[in-house]
Amino acid sequence: MLLSLKLNEDSSKITCNRTKSTAIINNVIGLTDFDNILNEMKTNKFSLMVDESTDISSIKHIALVVRMNIDWNIKDKFLNLMPLSDATSKNMYFVIKNFFIEHQIPYQTNMIGFASDGANSMMGLNNSLKTLLQKDIPKLFVMKCVCHSLALCANYACTKLPVEVETLIRDIYIFMHQSYKRQTEFEEFQIFYDLKPNKLLQPSQTRWLSVNAAVKRVIEQFEALKAYFTLQNFENDKLATHACKNIYKCLHNPIYKLLF
Repeated sequence: MLLSLKLNEDSSKITCNRTKSTAIINNVIGLTDFDNILNEMKTNKFSLMVDESTDISSIKHIALVVRMNIDWNIKDKFLNLMPLSDATSKNMYFVIKNFFIEHQIPYQTNMIGFASDGANSMMGLNNSLKTLLQKDIPKLFVMKCVCHSLALCANYACTKLPVEVETLIRDIYIFMHQSYKRQTEFEEFQIFYDLKPNKLLQPSQTRWLSVNAAVKRVIEQFEALKAYFTLQNFENDKLATHACKNIYKCLHNPIYKLLF
């Protein structure tokens, strides 16, 4: 970092290891940038983006990001990460309000927008963070997180699909994952069909349509999977379990491929 500053010859020889670098970032660079953001918020209109999360030690935090128009350039800047005693709307409101008051930010005049996910504590019609902020700023523009909204829409749409489709993806992964021998045998079918020897993926339960990658992998390997489970179903009675037979039937049902 010091070398990149192109200091004079003596200064450029200064070493800067982890401890010193951390101290410089936390106590000099970080604080300076934080003060710059606060000063910009005092003199410019801004929108606030809020998200609540829990870290691995089960401590709740609220993250704040601000969006400002600086010299006709829209910039998003990380503002702060603050611990929460609880994640109720009133507590989040007081934490945010006290932060603005402590740093002398005229949020009632400069804050013009608020965005967050669609949780009741954030966007509920009554006693949410949104409604509490709107009491202070009646003309506050509010927008839900587009990603969360799309995820909810997609999740609702998927409820109209047969649950057996997602079950099939999980059954295929479990059947292959449980045996290295099966994975090795399946690689021979991948080679025969001139496919990349990609491993089948486990569909996750997390948001943002993470099952999409697993679906794409099954479609990519569909013909090889059909051939493999055909062999397992007819030539290997020990492996022809109920799950194996069900996978074989589903892969040969054109409706399933249509739903994929």
